[in-house]
Amino acid sequence: MFVYLLAGAFILLLSVLLVRAYKTDRRIATLLIGAGTIAAAAFYTAFTRTMIVYKPIMVLHIALTLYCWYGAFLYLLKRRLDPFAMFSSLGTVLLFFMVAYYFKEQ
Repeated sequence: MFVYLLAGAFILLLSVLLVRAYKTDRRIATLLIGAGTIAAAAFYTAFTRTMIVYKPIMVLHIALTLYCWYGAFLYLLKRRLDPFAMFSSLGTVLLFFMVAYYFKEQ
């Protein structure tokens, strides 16, 4: 529950930063990329609860999700997009599905 409260606070803070960034330069690309990074970080955070079945993958996923939140803050504060930060948690999600498919019951 604490993780979701923390993620909610991050989403609120990032939304304020996104609106402020859009008001300064009025570029729609900044708004769309910022909203995409926030949505990706929120998706990865919500998917963390599903990964509790496989502990090592979950620990890696949590670390990469925090790195994704860092990438979202980095983009909104300094306008530097780090694609590895945005898509690294996607690798653990895919790994989760591959392991689940491999070990499913026949």
